Amino acid sequence: MNVSQVMSRRLVTVSPNASFRDLWRSIFKHKVNALPVVDKKKNLLGIVTRERLLERVYPDYGDLFAGGDLFPDFEDIEAKLGERVSMKAKDVMSPWVIYTQVDTPILRALSRMIVRHVNQLPVVSARGTLVGMVTKGDIFYTLFRRHFAKKGKRAR
Repeated sequence: MNVSQVMSRRLVTVSPNASFRDLWRSIFKHKVNALPVVDKKKNLLGIVTRERLLERVYPDYGDLFAGGDLFPDFEDIEAKLGERVSMKAKDVMSPWVIYTQVDTPILRALSRMIVRHVNQLPVVSARGTLVGMVTKGDIFYTLFRRHFAKKGKRAR
């Protein structure tokens, strides 16, 4: 079974100029863990994950201890989150995207996710344009339905 048979074609994507606030809203509104960043031709430029957003909200190591305090004031850090909204998707995204292609076997895609510690993979066509997203959950559900659900009963 190939990725094209289990991937989601309903994509939530963002442009490189999407605001930091819009990235948070999109992830929250659409209940996704990652947002592919694409150009106008749907070429995959990068990916923004929840983890990347959280990393960008958290100050870097030098900023944490700049005041000489042994224990940073996390309430103050949280109060200053609004100062980071000037960032765009292009500033936050990881340009090194681990992706897969439509004809990749699902267990190979799953292996890639496990080895790379990611929960989803953007799916690209032979031309390199984004056509879908496959998650560990998609593969888990498919494998369960095909191999472990009771015969004669629907898994859902």
